[in-house]
Amino acid sequence: LPAVGVKPCRNPEARYFRAHCYGGTTAQSTKPDDRCTRTLHRSRTNSQTGRPGMLRHVATIGLLLLVLTGGALCQTLYEGDPCELRDGSAGVCTDATDCPWFLEVIVKNRRFADRVSCGFDGLTEVICCKTNGTRPLGVRSRLACEQVPKYTSRLTFHIIDGEEASEGEFPFMAALGYPTDDETQQNISYRCGASMISTDFLLTAAHCIPTNDRPTVAILGTNNLAPGNHGVLVGLKAFFPHPEYRTNRNYHDIALVQLERRIENEPDVNPICLNDDLSDLPEDTVLTAEGYGIIDLDRNLRSNQLMKVNLTTVPWQKCNQTFADSNLLKNNRKLPQGIVATQYCATGRENEEKKVVGDTCQGDSGGPLQIMDDGKYKLVGVTSFGNGCGSNTPSVSTRVAAYIDWIESIVWA
Repeated sequence: LPAVGVKPCRNPEARYFRAHCYGGTTAQSTKPDDRCTRTLHRSRTNSQTGRPGMLRHVATIGLLLLVLTGGALCQTLYEGDPCELRDGSAGVCTDATDCPWFLEVIVKNRRFADRVSCGFDGLTEVICCKTNGTRPLGVRSRLACEQVPKYTSRLTFHIIDGEEASEGEFPFMAALGYPTDDETQQNISYRCGASMISTDFLLTAAHCIPTNDRPTVAILGTNNLAPGNHGVLVGLKAFFPHPEYRTNRNYHDIALVQLERRIENEPDVNPICLNDDLSDLPEDTVLTAEGYGIIDLDRNLRSNQLMKVNLTTVPWQKCNQTFADSNLLKNNRKLPQGIVATQYCATGRENEEKKVVGDTCQGDSGGPLQIMDDGKYKLVGVTSFGNGCGSNTPSVSTRVAAYIDWIESIVWA
């Protein structure tokens, strides 16, 4: 199979692997569309031999029929990305030969029109595979999570209309510091949050690390940014915005930041586990967001004190409809596809006047959206954007589960 990152439609050496897009009608055109399908994050190998795998006979027949019957093949989904089947159920983009549901239901019953195609990896079709919402957690991130100590949950229903976090309550919380004086770089402004996911990596929003204005330090182990407060201050070594992120779009808004040194055996500093469940959480599940953002809209007042707020899930289809009903998607160049499955929506509770109480705000970007599961915090989302602080429109985070493979390829390579 072509190497990771190779675009077979543009690479002459890999051209014989190509799978052209023809606007969804593969066998009915002789001129390929410019939008050739991209290769996936990783090449598939035979699990027993370690060599590039070959299509099973039944899958080969199925693939030929799939190509001949056409379909929406010009998508930009990667293997492991969440997707939706025609009946509305959740799925994960999976190598067709590795999807039991596809082989048993689609190929066996010749129901090829029911499939949803994510694209191709070489000659192998990647299809939307029906799933219960959870895929196996990567070995490296699972082992890392096993080293994270359990905590006592301090979630309460009592950031805008939030409450102060207790000392040590969120040991994975980090604040990114930006120099305010170009010449001396002595004065630091903390404008974005981040989550510690390993001893030397933070996870944040890609829009928090623009090329021309990147942070230089991070502080962890404190819930107060006022001068004189204790905390672990560490320099930043390298930045890894997601390769698909574009500054003029709100998609793939996720990035990794490597620290200059490992942080180990520090009080009140520990990584957070990564949530691997691709499905939306039940709407009554309590999520928590925290940050040092704006806490008073009238006075544009920022908080030195770490604030937390409880939120609940808004299913992404419902979230997309809410944005559409609020006329926020019309001519919105940052959301040309609306709210998508790689994003996660959450909202605060409603008060007696039906106004949403509790929200993330400017300065909370890049910070965590997490749940408590079996005594451990799990990172569900990375705060990305919203429609103004404290609005009735859900805040939007980047769904961490959709990027596990990419995260592991850098953090635990």
